[in-house]
Amino acid sequence: MQEKEKSAGKTAKVKEPKKSWFQGLKAEFNKIVWTDRDTLMKQSVVVIVITVILGVIISVMDAGILECINLLIK
Repeated sequence: MQEKEKSAGKTAKVKEPKKSWFQGLKAEFNKIVWTDRDTLMKQSVVVIVITVILGVIISVMDAGILECINLLIK
């Protein structure tokens, strides 16, 4: 009889932390402040432009270094 009561108490304790964890997660998500659409678009455009510029710079440097190595080898 005591074993059944102990096992029943354990299952109740197991479910409680999960519920508490989900409540905590929901509370944290409610604290998130999302940026407005205009700011998000401006920042996205800046990231894309900088990425393209750096890609071009790296490509030009790579081609230049490759040409220099080819000249040294010949």
